[in-house]
Amino acid sequence: MGASRFYAALAALLFTAACAWFGAAVFRSLPVSPVPAVESPVPTAASGRFRGVAVRREQALPMGTSLYATAGERLSAAETGTESALFFPDADGLEYLDPEALPDLTPEALDRLLLSEPERSADAGRLVYGRELYIAAFWEGDEIPTPGRCTLEFDGGTSLRAALLSVSADGDGRTALLLRLPLGEGAPLTERFVEGTILF
Repeated sequence: MGASRFYAALAALLFTAACAWFGAAVFRSLPVSPVPAVESPVPTAASGRFRGVAVRREQALPMGTSLYATAGERLSAAETGTESALFFPDADGLEYLDPEALPDLTPEALDRLLLSEPERSADAGRLVYGRELYIAAFWEGDEIPTPGRCTLEFDGGTSLRAALLSVSADGDGRTALLLRLPLGEGAPLTERFVEGTILF
């Protein structure tokens, strides 16, 4: 009687083990569907178009001035008679535009700035002083930006870091921006009117 119970229990145990082995084998043979990867959305920078005028601290040289320099060459204070400056042989007659008048920039003031009449160009060229220049521009974008760091992508391919200093909007939906950027390589030193894209 005891032996029969022993063999019955052993048979049940073997049957259970066989079922488990068979189930595992079947599970391993099933095709495994890959779990789709969840991609995090890549944040995109806010952007918009700008259209405006480059304002530099510069001086048109009177005709008859003799400076032996090439375009973009930095002259010492001894050579200019005032302070170190970059020399350019061209002048567009708008060298009188004053960066110190820009902090109060409004859309109405920008209108007047863009309509500035050039003075007679000086054949002797011009000097650009300081280490930075400014761009006063109209903003064309969905949202009005806030002052801070940004990137200017000029039409033509040049990309430069800049600082948005001020934002002024009027009741007609127009927004004027004042931007500052260094006088480094690629800065608009020969262009007066500029356009491009701003990335924040």
